Amino acid sequence: MRTYKAAQAAGNVVARESSMFTGQVWGEVLMPHEDGAGANKVTFAPGARTAWHRHDGGQMLIGLGGNGLVVTRSGEVTRIFDGVVVHACPREEHWHGAMPDSFMTHLSCTLVGDTEFFDEVTEEDYLAAVEKARQVDR
Repeated sequence: MRTYKAAQAAGNVVARESSMFTGQVWGEVLMPHEDGAGANKVTFAPGARTAWHRHDGGQMLIGLGGNGLVVTRSGEVTRIFDGVVVHACPREEHWHGAMPDSFMTHLSCTLVGDTEFFDEVTEEDYLAAVEKARQVDR
């Protein structure tokens, strides 16, 4: 069993700048990734998103605020906002980020194993997912 006091890391919000993200993203480690599991609080600026990726043991995303989306390689689009919980199944390729007109904050819990990142989500694919998400809301 591991226990980590997230309050010890309070105030350690850092910009996440790498090939894993498009746009401005900030993260706060709530439990360091050790033994294949960890938790982060992540905030995406409008239009920001992760690259395509998958987790060996899956990932739980818990919406805390704003308005975003989670998209699978198969084309499934799910909205994420305060109170919505999304489970990306083990090894399911997906990406997540904010809608163009909103920030989005979620808790990201990696359950088991490694994370593998792939290609950047193109602007065309991002906008197609946004349009699909907006169609669902109508």
